[in-house]
Amino acid sequence: MRRATGLALVSRSEERRLTALLRLKGVSVPMASATLTMLSPTRYGVIDIRVWQLLHAQGVVTRNAFGVGLSAGNWAQFLGVIRHFARKLRVKARDVERALFDAHRARQKGRLYRVKRGKGR
Repeated sequence: MRRATGLALVSRSEERRLTALLRLKGVSVPMASATLTMLSPTRYGVIDIRVWQLLHAQGVVTRNAFGVGLSAGNWAQFLGVIRHFARKLRVKARDVERALFDAHRARQKGRLYRVKRGKGR
């Protein structure tokens, strides 16, 4: 674990930072993004289903409408969006992400996770 977090800290590449954390057993993209956010809330925010669904509903992102199984590519796109607004608003990336999370939670109706049903169900 120390090696992975050490690699994440010293790398200048966002992709390598994320990849180092994803090598840890049980760590997914949202968990890795949470770790990076704890280390630097100015530069990072936590990618999760709520934030992704809201960005998708607004047309800011176009893939993975339900926000399930978020990928490294989704994270890179998310990071670009929240950093753009953080610069524009002169706040931390975490502040942008948290505002999106809260906005989704306030507007959500029905289930957060949508289950795909097979034929005959």
